[in-house]
Order: sequence, then structure tokens, then C-alpha cells
Amino acid sequence: MKISWVLWIVILSFSLLTILKLEERKQFHSFYKAQRTFKLQRFEVAKKAASAADRELLELWESMLTGRSAPVSRWIKEQYKILGLNHLFTPSGFHLSAVMLPFMKLVKNKMWQFGILILIGGGIFSMEGQGALKRMVTIKLNQHLIGQKAGFVMALLMDILWGSFSDSPLSFCYSFLFLGIIYSESFFLFLWFFFAQSLIAYFSGTHISPLIMVLSPLLNLAFGLAMPLLFLLAFPLCHWQLQLGLKILTCLQGMVKWSAEISQYVPSWEINSGVILCFLLFYFRKRKTLAVALSCLSLSLNLDLGKIPTAGRYDFVSQGQVVKINMGEKMDRIYLIDGSCKRELIRGVWWEKCSPRRRSKKNKIKKRSSLS
Repeated sequence: MKISWVLWIVILSFSLLTILKLEERKQFHSFYKAQRTFKLQRFEVAKKAASAADRELLELWESMLTGRSAPVSRWIKEQYKILGLNHLFTPSGFHLSAVMLPFMKLVKNKMWQFGILILIGGGIFSMEGQGALKRMVTIKLNQHLIGQKAGFVMALLMDILWGSFSDSPLSFCYSFLFLGIIYSESFFLFLWFFFAQSLIAYFSGTHISPLIMVLSPLLNLAFGLAMPLLFLLAFPLCHWQLQLGLKILTCLQGMVKWSAEISQYVPSWEINSGVILCFLLFYFRKRKTLAVALSCLSLSLNLDLGKIPTAGRYDFVSQGQVVKINMGEKMDRIYLIDGSCKRELIRGVWWEKCSPRRRSKKNKIKKRSSLS
């Protein structure tokens, strides 16, 4: 059977994410630079006079425009994470397409559309950070010149060599995966999107709700329709613009909150290699092999679902002798001369986390006095 475009996208994305996971295990991720973001001063002024509820919506609105998601409350981030909508906090192709849609509908001439894209791209490349947005501009420009799929591949090669790949390789992988699925023009697009979100859940060690197969496309459509209006209302953010924008965000956030609550009523899935294998067997229509894989997969449903921890680069490693061991039902605590260790059994493997012994204040004072 001939492997389709979208399957190649998934296979290559899986390979890239595997390489990144190996690099993370080697603790190379500490050398990656975080992308810079910027503040919108009119939003800062509006937050001071807004109520607590409106302030949360303003922080959400600003984060969608700038990618500055740090001020957004934790419970809101959790809702978007459950529904697979984290990409809304990173200005990228979703935002660029939504903002450019009105202009492209008004201007039918392709040369004029290309000129508008160059002007918008020039403004974006003059900003600091915004690697995902710059990557999307490069993709759009290449697609106007050499076609959709060829332009997509060429733009990502340019991004690896001269773009933002070194600054944010994980963002690059997500762009490659989701944009590749979009450009595949597959009939089962929603199914491939669900598989892509499952792939991310597999590498991040999180669970995924099967309801996002339906809820996520609907919410993406709602935000896609609202994004051009939210962008226009943000500048210069007069009083009537502020009030209208808050009403739109109230409706959108209500949909997100309702969807996140509904998804909690359906048992979430743990994504592992068996689930990914079953998906591929379903795609290739290997029914007998799929039945065997499903029967084997059911044997692992009662495994410990705790997230596997990762060892830090600068974690403390005890070198002293064992003084005492406190045995617990789920965890052991080991006390040593130079520190203590917490040992947990997760997925059949014992994991240790050690910390050095803290010196008392008297010892610190004595040491300081001896030095002086």
C-alpha cells in the first residue's frame, strides 16, 4: 500500500519528537533559549481598572495576541490543555491565517495577496521572538512561489538551517505535525488531529480525553472566526472595543469551560506505544493483527498511571552511608549522612529523588565566624 502524505508527516513528527525526548534525557534542553515576548501597554492600563474576572479575560486576550501566557491563571491554562488548545497561546499559523482571512477575501488578485503577505511578514520579522509566527510567514511565502506542499517542506528546511529551530525545537515539531496534517487535505482530518494530539500526550506523559475528537475542532472553528475581530478590537483598545472584546471572550471562555467540564465525565485514555500501534493497524486495515493488539493492550489497563519522572542535570546524588530507612506503602524514605532520598515505585521501576542535608543555623554561624 502506498504511504500517503499525512502518514509521512506523522512518521517524521514521531521521529523528531523521539530525538527531542532523547536530547531531553541528556539534559540538553537547558541550552535552548526561551522565545521573547512583549507587552501591550494599553492592556496593562486596562487591567488596572478592570475587575478580577475581566482581568483574567484581558490576560487571556493579550496572550493570544503576543504569546505572553505567563500572567494567565493556572486554572484557565489547565482547561485549554485538557482540550488540546495550547496552540492558542502561541502566535502561529492559526493566528496569521485568521488575521489575513479578511484581507484575502477582499483582495482576489494573487499578486496583491502576495504583496500584502510581504508587508505583514516584514512587520513580523522586525519583532523580537515570535519564532512560530515567522515560520508561518516563511511557509506562506514559499507556498505562493512553489506550491502548497513543496513550499511547506522548503520553508521548514529553511527554518532548520537559518530560522527558529534552535530556539524552540518543540514548537517546530508541533508546527510540522499539525500543518502537515492540514495540508494533506485528508477526508478524515479530525481523526488525524486526534492522533496528533495523542502523539503529543504520549511524549509528554499525559492522558487525553476521547471527547476532544469532537470538541477541539468546534472550539478551533469558534476561535478562528473570532480571532480577526479580536485582533482589530485590540488596537487602539478604546472603551467600546474593550467592552465588545470582553463580551466575545466571555462567550468563548464559557464554551471552553463547559467543554473542559464535559470531557472530565468521560474516562481519559493513557496513550502508550500500544495505542499508537493500534491506530496504525486500523489505518492499514490489518483487522486480525488489530484484534490481537487490542487484547494485549487491555492487559496494561491496570498499570500504575503515574507520570515517569526525569532525572535532572544538577540533581543531588548522595555519597554517604545509610542511617535509617522508613518503609511506606507507596514510598520509602532513606536517610543518609549527607542527605535523604525519596524512593517511589512508578510503572514497575524504582525512582529516587535525593536532596542534601540542610545545615542548622548554628553551624552556619560558626562557619561564618571562623571565616571572619
